[in-house]
Amino acid sequence: MRLLKLSLITLSVISFQSLNSQTNSVVIENNVSAIVNDRGALFHNYAVDYAGYELPIGGGNHLIYQGAFWFGGLNQNGDLKLAAQMFGSNYDYYRGPYSSTGSYTDSLYLSEYAATVWKVKESEIIYHLDNFNQSNYVTPSGILNWPGNGDPTLGVAAQLAPYVDVNNNGIYEPHLGEYPCIKGDEAAYQIMHEDSIHNRSGGERIGAEIHIMVYLFYATDYINNTTFIETTVYNRGGNSFSKFNTSFYLDADIGYNGDDYVGSFPNRNLVYTYNATNYDAGQAGSPGYGEKPPAVGVVSLNKTVDYSGMFYGIDALISHTSYPSSTSDFWNYMNGKWRDGSEWTIGGLGHGGSIGTTQHMFDGNPNLEAGWTELNNNGVGPFNQAGDRHLVITSVEDDFLPGDKLTFDYAVIMNRNRYTYDNVDGVIAYASFVQNFYDSLSTSCLREGTGVTSVNDEYELDQLNLYPNPATNQVKIVWNEMNVEEIKITSFQGKLIKRVSANGSKGEKIIDINGLSPGIYFVNVGKTVRKLIVN
Repeated sequence: MRLLKLSLITLSVISFQSLNSQTNSVVIENNVSAIVNDRGALFHNYAVDYAGYELPIGGGNHLIYQGAFWFGGLNQNGDLKLAAQMFGSNYDYYRGPYSSTGSYTDSLYLSEYAATVWKVKESEIIYHLDNFNQSNYVTPSGILNWPGNGDPTLGVAAQLAPYVDVNNNGIYEPHLGEYPCIKGDEAAYQIMHEDSIHNRSGGERIGAEIHIMVYLFYATDYINNTTFIETTVYNRGGNSFSKFNTSFYLDADIGYNGDDYVGSFPNRNLVYTYNATNYDAGQAGSPGYGEKPPAVGVVSLNKTVDYSGMFYGIDALISHTSYPSSTSDFWNYMNGKWRDGSEWTIGGLGHGGSIGTTQHMFDGNPNLEAGWTELNNNGVGPFNQAGDRHLVITSVEDDFLPGDKLTFDYAVIMNRNRYTYDNVDGVIAYASFVQNFYDSLSTSCLREGTGVTSVNDEYELDQLNLYPNPATNQVKIVWNEMNVEEIKITSFQGKLIKRVSANGSKGEKIIDINGLSPGIYFVNVGKTVRKLIVN
């Protein structure tokens, strides 16, 4: 009997290891094609060990090799707890929620979380609302399998991914018309924990559960090239942190990865990567961006960036400025220091300078040839040799106690309108635009059906988008492949409120609704009607 029990335990451990050695992924798309996997690494194609953030879609060129999150802090005893992810086969994160009973090898847990990345579209939610009570309706898998609830018998929190609870009973019931709470027109959601061996960082366990929602909007402007990321970390364990850091790590490769520069713009909580020359060559099957290569950046939308820096890749001239390989290395990079513990310094490569220390590396403007950049080292030394660059931006929280949660919002932005250094100016401008867009988004999860009851009508939902909804000051309407002559807004009683000319089969309009009384209105776009909620 004892041998049988040991065999079952061994089998469960093998199953657990096998489960986490596999990688499940989904792809979300607007003009970007972004891979989201459940191993804790964003935008990486593990199937072929290649970049997974293609822009423009179908062009064969990629802007990002991988993104990931690093978490760390000093607990009540002054001990450092840290989890991080980079490229490679070693990882700190494991699919599935945190279990207070350590039930990760339980057969039920293994079956429940064999794959923990869910994809849902806004159009699917609306269609679900219109059809969930129809006898022939088939619920989309992302809605049906949405992880709204956990199993407390497995030590998992009873409430996991957010959802609209129509009857307020605390149970996710899609068959009753309940649905996921997502942002954007399309979203991918994943749940991870780090309550096991940290093979990548070597750090001690935090007791954290990490939820990541990657979402995007369908648009005709810069938002169509933008990807949003919402990361929520829960303190499920017993550690009390008086200083807890969250860092977003980005390995941005603009086509060919050996000719890049980086910079920061702390006033807009932005870091970015740009091509060192005005021509990007291809590599490994990628055609390359050619002339006028784009610049790509990451902006923190809801937290101040305390440290914005980088480290050098395989071409690092000094070992102290290269890849982190130990817990202390990761912690140093999360706190404005190099691997040897020295602080970032102004000028040159940012290491060993005498002008002074800094929390934000290369915070000048290469297009204006002003300040400290990789082109003009603030009067100290020549320009840097271009190469492989890795960005790290850190937000510091004072406290993170058991039961707490912290939420961090980011946007990945791109500009490609002019020459490479001009595109840096474009990314800086877009950081402001996308911040305003983010600030205007509704936080409500409530959605309304449209009366659509056929698959053909559901297809039409993808051709027309209206956001934000609910709205307060203005609403943006985007349509494609539709015969539209005008847009009308009417009250719930049928009274005409606004009429806007909109000739064309493709286009967008921003309509001012400031002054409208809170309530339900109808937006008529061509022959299609959408419900609009005004707050």
